[in-house]
Amino acid sequence: MVIDGHSHMLQGYHPCNDLPKSLGDLNDVDVPELLEGLDQLGVEAVVTLAQEMARIREEWLGSNDLAADLQKRLNGRFFAIAGFEPVTRSDQFNRLRFEQVRDLVSSGSVRGLLITPPYGHFQLNDRRAYPFYQLAVEYDVPIYVHQGAMFGPPEKAPQYGAGLWTLDQVVVDFPDLRLNIEHMAWPWSEELLAIMAHGPNVYTDVTTLSARPRMLAWHLTMAGDYGFLDRVFWGTDYVGRNNKAYLERVRQEIEFFRNRLNPILKGCGWPTLSRAQIDGLLGQNVRRFLNL
Repeated sequence: MVIDGHSHMLQGYHPCNDLPKSLGDLNDVDVPELLEGLDQLGVEAVVTLAQEMARIREEWLGSNDLAADLQKRLNGRFFAIAGFEPVTRSDQFNRLRFEQVRDLVSSGSVRGLLITPPYGHFQLNDRRAYPFYQLAVEYDVPIYVHQGAMFGPPEKAPQYGAGLWTLDQVVVDFPDLRLNIEHMAWPWSEELLAIMAHGPNVYTDVTTLSARPRMLAWHLTMAGDYGFLDRVFWGTDYVGRNNKAYLERVRQEIEFFRNRLNPILKGCGWPTLSRAQIDGLLGQNVRRFLNL
């Protein structure tokens, strides 16, 4: 079965002063239609990430309360990831967010956390983030990390995602912490693989990379050469709550991995993937990452 290991499904953009708290606040969502569509595509579950972007942008993708409610109400079909920025707009430790995610994690209301340094203009190894990392270790939940290049204006602050030395320090300081580095840390994917060599709890997803199929094929070839292909998984990175648009993206991505990827690999003269390896990319690897 397939698991969308990285999405923001049902988590649209919202200003900080108007965050949805529950599925009931999304009155335009046809849940039976969504679940039926997932069944038809063979999708077992969806991982939906709430994303805090309050420090700079004063907005969220969804909310932590919404993510937890989706996991509760769509039991077994949606798994929630709570977002956090460890630093407030006034450059203080974000105690309010820490207390919230501690309650969510300790109660089992979410399956993991998400941190996005380029959006919040802080470094991944900022010591104010370390209590969140320790919390994740104590409760054995993973953290998704957006660490890589971002397109757009200078406000997107590439210096907060450029290079991976800050990630390397976190990996060394928290060897038991499971991390997923989103988008294969593009364009620093080879650097990420070197970190994965001494960080056995570091995973990566390849969301959005199928748009550059030969580049993705090469990155997967390198992951296979390193022996880390079982720590790579797929996701849509879909944002919003349009069932039709979401299901079409899922269909296209599954089609790519099952039917288009191996011909690209073969045409480039690189090793093709086995059925078991493709099944790992589509679901088994993220199942292991999240301890499902």
